[in-house]
Amino acid sequence: MKPRVFITASYQGGRNRGEIEKLCLLVRQSGFEDFCFIRDVENYQHIFDDPKELMKRAFDEIQKSDWLLINMTDKPTGRAIEMGIAFALNKKIVTIMKRGTIIKDTVRGVSQAIIEYENIEEIIPKLKELI
Repeated sequence: MKPRVFITASYQGGRNRGEIEKLCLLVRQSGFEDFCFIRDVENYQHIFDDPKELMKRAFDEIQKSDWLLINMTDKPTGRAIEMGIAFALNKKIVTIMKRGTIIKDTVRGVSQAIIEYENIEEIIPKLKELI
Protein backbone atom coordinates (compact mmCIF):
# COMPACT_ATOMS: atom_id res chain seq x y z
CA MET A 1 0.00 0.00 0.00
CA LYS A 2 1.34 3.42 -0.95
CA PRO A 3 1.85 6.00 1.79
CA ARG A 4 -0.92 8.63 1.73
CA VAL A 5 0.08 12.29 1.47
CA PHE A 6 -2.31 14.98 2.67
CA ILE A 7 -1.56 17.89 0.34
CA THR A 8 -2.33 21.26 1.85
CA ALA A 9 -3.75 23.92 -0.43
CA SER A 10 -5.42 27.30 -0.10
CA TYR A 11 -9.11 27.51 -0.84
CA GLN A 12 -9.49 29.94 -3.71
CA GLY A 13 -12.87 28.89 -5.07
CA GLY A 14 -11.29 26.79 -7.81
CA ARG A 15 -9.02 29.54 -9.18
CA ASN A 16 -5.97 27.48 -8.17
CA ARG A 17 -7.37 24.18 -9.43
CA GLY A 18 -4.61 23.74 -12.02
CA GLU A 19 -1.91 24.30 -9.40
CA ILE A 20 -3.54 21.81 -7.03
CA GLU A 21 -4.00 19.18 -9.75
CA LYS A 22 -0.35 19.60 -10.80
CA LEU A 23 0.92 19.11 -7.25
CA CYS A 24 -1.31 16.05 -6.77
CA LEU A 25 0.02 14.58 -10.03
CA LEU A 26 3.63 15.13 -8.92
CA VAL A 27 2.91 13.37 -5.61
CA ARG A 28 1.41 10.39 -7.50
CA GLN A 29 4.37 10.32 -9.90
CA SER A 30 6.61 10.14 -6.84
CA GLY A 31 4.94 6.90 -5.73
CA PHE A 32 2.56 8.20 -3.07
CA GLU A 33 -1.22 8.17 -2.83
CA ASP A 34 -2.35 11.79 -3.07
CA PHE A 35 -5.15 13.36 -1.05
CA CYS A 36 -6.13 17.02 -1.20
CA PHE A 37 -8.97 18.20 1.02
CA ILE A 38 -10.04 20.98 -1.34
CA ARG A 39 -10.18 18.59 -4.30
CA ASP A 40 -11.33 15.36 -2.66
CA VAL A 41 -13.75 16.60 0.01
CA GLU A 42 -14.84 20.07 -1.06
CA ASN A 43 -14.61 19.52 -4.83
CA TYR A 44 -13.24 23.07 -5.16
CA GLN A 45 -16.40 24.52 -3.58
CA HIS A 46 -17.37 26.04 -0.26
CA ILE A 47 -19.33 23.24 1.42
CA PHE A 48 -18.72 23.80 5.14
CA ASP A 49 -20.74 26.52 6.86
CA ASP A 50 -19.44 25.53 10.29
CA PRO A 51 -15.68 26.16 10.68
CA LYS A 52 -15.53 23.66 13.56
CA GLU A 53 -16.97 20.96 11.30
CA LEU A 54 -14.45 21.90 8.59
CA MET A 55 -11.49 21.58 10.94
CA LYS A 56 -12.80 18.34 12.47
CA ARG A 57 -13.03 16.80 9.00
CA ALA A 58 -9.53 18.09 8.11
CA PHE A 59 -8.23 16.58 11.37
CA ASP A 60 -9.82 13.22 10.49
CA GLU A 61 -8.27 13.23 7.01
CA ILE A 62 -4.82 14.18 8.33
CA GLN A 63 -5.13 11.37 10.86
CA LYS A 64 -5.71 8.90 7.98
CA SER A 65 -2.57 10.12 6.18
CA ASP A 66 1.07 9.12 6.55
CA TRP A 67 2.54 12.43 5.39
CA LEU A 68 1.52 16.05 5.07
CA LEU A 69 2.94 18.15 2.25
CA ILE A 70 2.95 21.92 2.55
CA ASN A 71 4.27 24.51 0.13
CA MET A 72 5.73 27.39 2.13
CA THR A 73 6.52 29.61 -0.87
CA ASP A 74 3.49 31.76 -0.13
CA LYS A 75 2.78 32.51 3.50
CA PRO A 76 0.23 29.91 4.63
CA THR A 77 -2.49 30.59 7.16
CA GLY A 78 -4.99 27.73 7.41
CA ARG A 79 -2.40 25.43 5.91
CA ALA A 80 -0.09 26.13 8.85
CA ILE A 81 -2.86 24.93 11.16
CA GLU A 82 -2.98 21.68 9.20
CA MET A 83 0.79 21.42 9.61
CA GLY A 84 0.37 21.81 13.39
CA ILE A 85 -2.30 19.11 13.44
CA ALA A 86 0.00 16.76 11.51
CA PHE A 87 2.86 17.46 13.91
CA ALA A 88 0.63 16.84 16.94
CA LEU A 89 -0.47 13.52 15.39
CA ASN A 90 3.17 12.48 14.77
CA LYS A 91 2.69 12.54 11.00
CA LYS A 92 5.69 13.06 8.76
CA ILE A 93 5.82 16.52 7.22
CA VAL A 94 7.52 17.48 4.00
CA THR A 95 7.90 21.17 3.30
CA ILE A 96 8.44 22.33 -0.25
CA MET A 97 9.34 25.85 -1.30
CA LYS A 98 10.70 27.82 -4.18
CA ARG A 99 14.46 28.26 -3.89
CA GLY A 100 15.25 31.39 -1.88
CA THR A 101 12.10 31.28 0.27
CA ILE A 102 12.82 32.06 3.91
CA ILE A 103 11.06 29.88 6.46
CA LYS A 104 11.04 30.00 10.23
CA ASP A 105 13.00 27.59 12.40
CA THR A 106 9.69 26.27 13.75
CA VAL A 107 8.84 24.96 10.27
CA ARG A 108 12.29 23.38 10.02
CA GLY A 109 11.74 21.85 13.45
CA VAL A 110 8.57 19.98 12.47
CA SER A 111 9.61 18.96 8.94
CA GLN A 112 11.15 15.56 8.20
CA ALA A 113 12.20 16.88 4.81
CA ILE A 114 12.57 20.29 3.19
CA ILE A 115 12.70 20.40 -0.58
CA GLU A 116 13.65 23.52 -2.46
CA TYR A 117 12.84 23.83 -6.14
CA GLU A 118 13.15 26.21 -9.05
CA ASN A 119 10.57 24.31 -11.10
CA ILE A 120 7.94 22.38 -9.16
CA GLU A 121 8.72 19.15 -11.09
CA GLU A 122 12.07 19.06 -9.26
CA ILE A 123 10.31 17.72 -6.16
CA ILE A 124 9.68 14.28 -7.72
CA PRO A 125 13.12 12.69 -7.17
CA LYS A 126 13.30 14.09 -3.62
CA LEU A 127 9.84 12.78 -2.79
CA LYS A 128 10.75 9.36 -4.20
CA GLU A 129 13.66 9.22 -1.73
CA LEU A 130 11.17 9.53 1.15
CA ILE A 131 9.22 6.34 0.39
